[in-house]
Amino acid sequence: MSKDWDEIEAIFRSVDREIWIVTAAAGERRGGLVATWVSQSSIDRERPVVSVGIAPNHFTGELINESGRFALHLITSAEAAVALRFALGSGRDRDKFADVDFTFGESGCPILTGALSWLECQVFSQYETGDRIYYWADITAAQRRGDADPLRTGELMALASDQQRAELQHDLRHDVAALRPLAERWRKDLSAS
Repeated sequence: MSKDWDEIEAIFRSVDREIWIVTAAAGERRGGLVATWVSQSSIDRERPVVSVGIAPNHFTGELINESGRFALHLITSAEAAVALRFALGSGRDRDKFADVDFTFGESGCPILTGALSWLECQVFSQYETGDRIYYWADITAAQRRGDADPLRTGELMALASDQQRAELQHDLRHDVAALRPLAERWRKDLSAS
């Protein structure tokens, strides 16, 4: 069976996921990234759980592994520049929080003060799948600041400049090249056991 990669990509693009900014801190180091693999993972309103998938090569994942905590933020299209700041490049190379208003939450995670809403999270389990580490976390604090629609992937791409879209594509190709061997090794290890 041959695969039509363009058709598969178009199907996934038809689901316009919300943009989440994930932030974390460990000691004096802080970082953040944009994620779309975020999901409510419990229907028990008194024990809210969220899951998030982070690539193991990302600086923010390293901070989550060290601290066991992270914060999730939804923003509006008015904050698209902030999303692009966290989407492009690595926190190992630059301070993504420069010129961004934030404070530290009870967990020690950076909280973006301009966010539409945020959740502070404490990791209680994780599972490595080669190209992603999935974290399950209890939500320990939250704030909703309005009823506006959150920024979505399609909207962010439409608001990005040609150069920013090119940088995002470059970062994506770099991640695929770095992570595909990890995913293949994980699949091989699964079939061996």
